Amino acid sequence: MKKLVTFAMIVAMLAIVGLGCQNDSNPIDSKKTWSPPDLAAQKLTLPTGATLVMATFNIRTINASGETINVHRITADWDEMTVTWDNFAGSFDPAIIESFTASSIDWYSIDVTGLVQGWLDDDYPNYGLLLEQGQTAYTHYYSSESPFTDYHPYLEICYEIGGTQDCMVIRRDIEGMVYDAYVWELYPTQNNGSSASLLTGLVGGLEKYSLLKFDMESVPELAAIGDFVWHDMDMDGIQDEGEPGVPGVVVNLYDCEDNFIATMMTDVDGRYLFDELPAGDYYVEFILPDGYEFSPQDQGMDDAMDSDANMNGMTGCINLEAGETDLTWDAGIWRPVQKGCTLTIGYWKTHAGFGPQDDMVTQYLTIWLGTAGGGKSLAVTSAAIAVDVLKMKTYGKNNNGITKLYAQLLGAKLNIANGADYTDVEDIINAADAFLADHDYTDWKPLVRAESEYVDMVKYWHGMLDDYNNGDIGPGHCNDFDDGGFTKPGI
Repeated sequence: MKKLVTFAMIVAMLAIVGLGCQNDSNPIDSKKTWSPPDLAAQKLTLPTGATLVMATFNIRTINASGETINVHRITADWDEMTVTWDNFAGSFDPAIIESFTASSIDWYSIDVTGLVQGWLDDDYPNYGLLLEQGQTAYTHYYSSESPFTDYHPYLEICYEIGGTQDCMVIRRDIEGMVYDAYVWELYPTQNNGSSASLLTGLVGGLEKYSLLKFDMESVPELAAIGDFVWHDMDMDGIQDEGEPGVPGVVVNLYDCEDNFIATMMTDVDGRYLFDELPAGDYYVEFILPDGYEFSPQDQGMDDAMDSDANMNGMTGCINLEAGETDLTWDAGIWRPVQKGCTLTIGYWKTHAGFGPQDDMVTQYLTIWLGTAGGGKSLAVTSAAIAVDVLKMKTYGKNNNGITKLYAQLLGAKLNIANGADYTDVEDIINAADAFLADHDYTDWKPLVRAESEYVDMVKYWHGMLDDYNNGDIGPGHCNDFDDGGFTKPGI
């Protein structure tokens, strides 16, 4: 919970009043009887991690004096119901903090940021402010006891936390408490703490001060929850290096009584954050983008690196303490591919993670071109190697028969890993693997020069595998299926 925060601001203003002012006969004045709590100066605090941006004292005039009023810092504590001219005893620093001119009947906002920062930094005790007029025309103000509640004085404090600015207002009957009074040198033992108005000015060398004290009884620290939706390329429910965030995913926040709180979308890095939350119980709902599925929930031992969404996209109920920021609520998603049908090498080349499409290749690696561990077999261990093979530029050129065999064999094995039936090409794949265990692309020209029987066999193999990948033989190309033909990899 937030520590007790007391903003004590004493505004003392010198006032000119005539001889008839002894009983304060202004028509809006009234008397109230109540007792404030003990208001000893306390350490001024903001929410954890917050920095002060601006603090302003706001007060409304009843008349326009046209006089300049100077702001000073109070150096001793006081009590609204007992303060008098004598016991206040001029307890203020003569250095001027700020000035304003009461030129019209209006609100006046006085910048007291430096003073409040001094309280925060413990440069001096939090006893408040004094406004010193020192001219012969009096200025009249609404107090917190005025029946015109919209005109009560208030203190506004704005701060920044986590890149977001927020403000709190201390005003009687709204948040916190405001205590005010005025003292008059002509009646040095009289207390005016229940007056509905305040006066400042100077007449005949006798001054009036108006005192205000702002007490924030409690300011709760706010909580936050986040933070990541990622493309779980291997569908294991664990955030792995190189797996990117997914932007534009809708994330909703509810309390644990199913009341909607807020919604947002993940940013360009897949991050989201709900902040400025009161302590309480919440859950997060992730809205699955079209064509995606959720990863398995709660995998592994690290809560910060797993996926917390169930198959409906919802987390469990999360308790947030005051001031807590919990950035462990993530969702892994992946894009299913059609299964039971084939895709061309062009599809696999453009779905390896090097363009706008998702990486559908990495999940199926390692794939061997040739028997596993064969002397000249090629191990495709990464999407980058797969693209090089499929482009037919790195491992020979596209006029090299073995280079073509590499590409079509890799495409076929990716289709098989994705669930396509391979009965029609099983023997061809086995024969091609046996050949590639002992031959690589550098052997193609010698085989051609020697007029080896392998030349026609290699052409036959890559031709048949090309037909398989294009759907001319085997289960058929995926474009020949409607949405009912879509199933999830690995099932």
